[in-house]
Amino acid sequence: MMGCWKKNKDELLNKRFFKFERNKKIGFTIIVSFIMLASTTPLVLAATVDTVIITFNPDADIDIDVNISFYNFSTVLAGTWSNTTGGTFTLYNNGTIPMDTQVRTNASTDEGDMDLNESAIAPQQDEYAIYIQGLDFENYVNSSYTIDFDQGLNPSDSKTFDICLLIGNISANHSWQTTTIYFQGSIS
Repeated sequence: MMGCWKKNKDELLNKRFFKFERNKKIGFTIIVSFIMLASTTPLVLAATVDTVIITFNPDADIDIDVNISFYNFSTVLAGTWSNTTGGTFTLYNNGTIPMDTQVRTNASTDEGDMDLNESAIAPQQDEYAIYIQGLDFENYVNSSYTIDFDQGLNPSDSKTFDICLLIGNISANHSWQTTTIYFQGSIS
C-alpha cells in the first residue's frame, strides 16, 4: 500500500508540476505580448499640461483738447468779474478711456506785473484770480495741478465751460497782461 500511495503521490506531483509549468509558459507569453504591445503603442500614463503665451500692448490713451485756445477779455475793471458766458470754451476727450481734468495757470502774468491769487478770496493789489464754471467742480485755478475740475469725461465726449477773471486794485496802469491756463487729462 505504501508503494501505491507513493506512486499516486508522484503522479499527483507530476500533474501539478506540469500544470504549473504549462501555466508559467502561458503567463510568460502574455507578459511578453503586453511588453511588445506597449513598446509599439503610445501610452498616456498621466495627464499632461501645455501652455500658450500671449503678449499684447493695451492701447489706451488720453487726448485732451480745449477749444477755443485764445480769449481776450479786453478792458477789465478792478473788483469786477469779467466772465465768458454760454459755454464759450469746450473741453474734449479725444482719447480712448475716460479722463479726469486738472487745471492750472501761471503764478504770475507773463509780464510779471500781477500775481495769481489762489486763495478764493478777493484778489489784493496787483493780483488776479481765475475761476472755472461749467465743469463738474467749479473752482479757482491754482498754479499747480492739485484738484480735479472734471471727472469721468468719456471718450469722444465734450463739455462746455466758462472762464471768469477778477483783478484786485492795480498799483499802476499796467500794459496788457497775459497768462496761460493749462489743462491736463488723467486716467479716470
